[in-house]
Amino acid sequence: MKTLFSVYAVDSVDYAFDPVFDGCNAVDRVVSWINTVSHEHKCGDSYEAVFFTCSRHEAGIRASLEKSGIPVSVVIAEHMTASDYINALAVRVDGIDTVICARYSCPFYDAVLTARLYELHTQTAAEYTFADGWPEGFAPCIINGGTVSVIAALARKQQAVPVSRTVFFDAIKQDINSFEIETLIAPEDMRLYRLDFSCETKEKTCACVNLFRVIRETSGETGCFSADNLAAKAVFESSVLRTVPAFYNIQISAACAGTCICCPYPAAYKERYGHDVSRAGELNPHGFMDSGDFARLMDQAAALSGEAVIAVSLWGEPLLHPRFTECVASILRHPGLSVLVETDGMLVTRTLIDAVQSVVAAAPARTTDKPPIVWIVSMDAVDEPMYRQMHGSGTESYPLSLNRAEEAVHLLEKAFPAAVYRQFVRTQINEPQLETFYRTYKDSGTVLIQKYDSFAGLLPDYKVTDVSPVVRNPCWHQRRDMVILLDGSVPVCREYMYDGICGNVFTQSMKAVWEQGKYMTFTEKCRLCDEYYTFNF
Repeated sequence: MKTLFSVYAVDSVDYAFDPVFDGCNAVDRVVSWINTVSHEHKCGDSYEAVFFTCSRHEAGIRASLEKSGIPVSVVIAEHMTASDYINALAVRVDGIDTVICARYSCPFYDAVLTARLYELHTQTAAEYTFADGWPEGFAPCIINGGTVSVIAALARKQQAVPVSRTVFFDAIKQDINSFEIETLIAPEDMRLYRLDFSCETKEKTCACVNLFRVIRETSGETGCFSADNLAAKAVFESSVLRTVPAFYNIQISAACAGTCICCPYPAAYKERYGHDVSRAGELNPHGFMDSGDFARLMDQAAALSGEAVIAVSLWGEPLLHPRFTECVASILRHPGLSVLVETDGMLVTRTLIDAVQSVVAAAPARTTDKPPIVWIVSMDAVDEPMYRQMHGSGTESYPLSLNRAEEAVHLLEKAFPAAVYRQFVRTQINEPQLETFYRTYKDSGTVLIQKYDSFAGLLPDYKVTDVSPVVRNPCWHQRRDMVILLDGSVPVCREYMYDGICGNVFTQSMKAVWEQGKYMTFTEKCRLCDEYYTFNF
């Protein structure tokens, strides 16, 4: 029985080469895992490995491979789609019984867990075997050697699909009933914590480094780096759960129509400033964030987080900002940052789209798998009467209509394919139209169904059903979101509106404000909130 280790290393970031694990880097630890599996566990009679990498990483990969105890080859490719990768693997599996597939950026692969996967794979004569329930980065997947060519044929139908961590299963799903698939289930399901221990972004690398430090400090034993032990430690370690922001929710505009029933902002704004939010542009001298201030914030965000999504729609309509495209440019000049725009769509025009397209075209390539810019258009209905119930009619100077929102989607989809979403916030009011909405737009792949948020009681309870977890897990938003208001104030999260301020990014460093946020305590608002488990881009 011959086993091949296939390691994918064609990425654009270098965190996996940082020597942050007692002088070793993530690639060194992957090579050590391969050696342990091949020399100490019965996962085949003979072994070899292949690393698929790019010229940028070649020297680093080869340096780590000097420690390898089995035959290894290196395949250089500057760019690979899923089809490219699986095809390149398929030509190397002649005589191979089993392929163990991994990524170069995962420092905590567990050799014992890998051996358990292999045993399940061989005993059940499976074609594809994976582990489920452990955090990402602890276990590889295993494929029958003869099955790789079949998967490659399926992958060719998706020529432009990038290589994801589920690259093989994504191809298999096209004809899933034709494959024998086995799953090794974790003793405790950790998926709800959304932990990812790979050195692919600064956020994830910090989590890996902090977890490594915690294990070293509490045990000092190399053998304690098992999947179960790592997972058990991780879910109780604040330094692992909260590293650097991955999602910045920023207010760049104070103004909007102010008539949507799902938003607490218009009432909070009027109480604070004494006039309607629809008049913020004319009556509030600080109604829009200064584009220069915004650009400096983006410099800090890139330095702090490395990679992050920048949402510019915290409160207010972002497209009302007179220098909106400059704000987009300030984000995209940093390769690790991407833009998220939530809009009512009323100001989407061909001129605006052309301007944003020019900014995107001029920006450097992203170092993440996120598109440069993603658009979400609020619709929430399939006809005008229901749209008016959800959004109102706007104002005389800023009217709202479903027809205009739909026109905006069509314009955006032509310019930004696969990066535009029609959003439906599910409430007791519009629930009768949910199925029609979904069936109408599901084939375009751009439907986003959003749960209703009452903002811990600020709004009426229009929630259709409670889908929150039975056991409350650490708040996803406090772990990874930074919320920034127009004046630079940073509430602990979006639910606090103008309260619960951690600091101000215009008078303090962004890093200092983020650090201050970890000392904010669990409050009554937190107890009433059920947003703690929801996911941001």
